[in-house]
Formats: sequence, C-alpha cells, structure tokens
Amino acid sequence: MGARRRPTIVDVAREAGVSRQTVSNVVNGRHELMGRETRGRVERAMRDLGYHRNEAARTLRSARTRTLGFLLVDEGPGFLADPMTDLLMAGIGDVLREHRYGLLIQSARPGAPADDLLAPLLEGRADGAFLLLSGRPHDRRALVDEVVALDLAAIVFGERPDGPAPVASAAERAGARALAEHLLRAGHRRIAFVAAGVAWPMIEERHAGYRDALAAAGIAPDATLELFAGEWQAASGAALAAALLALPDPPTALMAGNDLLAAGVLREAAARGLRVPEQLAVTGYDDFAFAEFLQPALTTVRVPAYELGRRAAEALLAHVEDGVPARSFELPVEVVVRASA
Repeated sequence: MGARRRPTIVDVAREAGVSRQTVSNVVNGRHELMGRETRGRVERAMRDLGYHRNEAARTLRSARTRTLGFLLVDEGPGFLADPMTDLLMAGIGDVLREHRYGLLIQSARPGAPADDLLAPLLEGRADGAFLLLSGRPHDRRALVDEVVALDLAAIVFGERPDGPAPVASAAERAGARALAEHLLRAGHRRIAFVAAGVAWPMIEERHAGYRDALAAAGIAPDATLELFAGEWQAASGAALAAALLALPDPPTALMAGNDLLAAGVLREAAARGLRVPEQLAVTGYDDFAFAEFLQPALTTVRVPAYELGRRAAEALLAHVEDGVPARSFELPVEVVVRASA
C-alpha cells in the first residue's frame, strides 16, 4: 500500500465549506479577516484531516537560502528545451546571477500530487518561487493556493490576475485578437485555431482573443475549426493542419498557438502544394528567433518573454530582500506582419 497523501489546503477548504483563501488566512494567523465560527470550522477540518502547516520549512526560511525556485508543470518530454520556458528562465537567471542568487528547478506533470512540485518549498530550500503551470485551471489554482498557504514570496506566469498570488503576464488576449483582426481585414472568414492538448493559461487567453475577434466580426464559433491535440512541436502542427485541410470546407487561414506549431503547419501546406498566403494564410505566436527564417517568413505576435522573466525576478527579489510585495503586471505584445499572412 502506498503512503497516504498529505492533505492539502484544498481538502481543508472542501471539508470546512469555505474558500481556499480563508484556509490560507487561518494557516497564516490572519484571524481578523473572519468570524470566530468560520475560524472554528476551518480549525476543526484541519484537525479532522490531519493537516499541518510545514513549520520546518518556516524555520529554515528564517535563515535565507539565497535560492529561488522555478516550479514548472509540463508534461512535455523536453520541457526545458521549450523556447518560451527557455526565454523566461534566461531573464530570471540573468537577474539572479547579478544578485548572486541560485535558481532551483522543480518539475511535475499535470495532475501529479502537489508535493511533487512543492518539495523545495516544503523543505525550506528556496526563499520564494516562480510558477509556470499547465493543466486544468482548477488544478493550477490549487497549486498556487498551496504556495500562498506557505506564506512564501511567489509570482505566477500567465494566469489572470484575480488569484491569491501576483501574476507576470503579457497581453496575450489582446495580441491574439489583433492577429485575428489582421486576417479578417484580409478577407478571411474561415479562420482556424490550433494548439497542443494540455491547457496552458497563456493559450487560453490567446484562444479567447481569437474568439473575441470573430465575435466582433459577427462570426459564430465553429468547433470543427478549433483543434487542441498533440504537443508543442512542429510535428503536431503538421498533423493538426492535415486534419483541418482535409475538411470538406477547409479554413483559408490558420492561427497556431505558437511558432513551433506554425512551422509544422507551413510544412504541411508545402507538402500539399498550397501557396502561402494566397491559398492558406498562416500565423504563429511568440516570435521565436526562427520565425523570420521560415519559408515564407512567419506572421506572428512578439511576446517579450525574456523581459517578462527579468521583471518577474526583480519583483520577487524585492519581496524577498526588502519585504516589498510583488504586484501583478502585464507587458505589451506586438503583431509582426511577415509574408505568411
């Protein structure tokens, strides 16, 4: 029989019938934020479930480690080679190097127990954490709540800024809407959207921006033109494009969730003898370094990922070293029009 799963703040909230933030307030001694009866329910639930805050981690944090954690949930086999992750970590790493801090990387797959990801924090091996999370929104929020319950400095990448922790993000939704509007102005009405199968907060925002543009143009969503499957690899982009181009009424434009998928889409279009953009307009997202060297050069949205990492690191260090709580921020993006659309 396997070891019993450690109860989480989500379990306590469910047992007590309160929000996860309320449990976090009890765990961290913020009793003035609730009534006595609510506090009592939470404390009873904690006792019944055997939930204990990690005092060892708190004690260890009194002596600073000069290390920050990069906590990543990604099922991809080459997750550290992903260009977006690479750029974020490069920005973070440059700032931490300047301040003589280390960066500890901990990864888990979507749906894994929280302890798999949070071990460096539970064991007091990091003074704060960056979180880059994929998976279902509920599971992502639960992980953020667990970090907040540890009363640690933390910044989350890409989520909407309505949760318990500050968020570092780019204007993903606005960028995708502007990109779709570019295609609409070119006369396209059957515009497809493709992304990998695992949910990422940034991709959810990009998909929402695509939908925003269609709605403003009076075009109803078409589920046959929205595919979420495979991985963030060019091969998946080619497979998704093949499925769409085999439809009886195929799209005339295809928006890929990132430039890697778009590269595969271009390869599939070429294999079918389609002229881009005359017969199929193709766009990517992120403006990775290779985008302008594709054939044809890729129309995309430039995301300042390296700067996002730098800004997040500066904010988290200010929290850890000076006690200045980090605030959510959003960096602008830019539509880059090239030959593919």
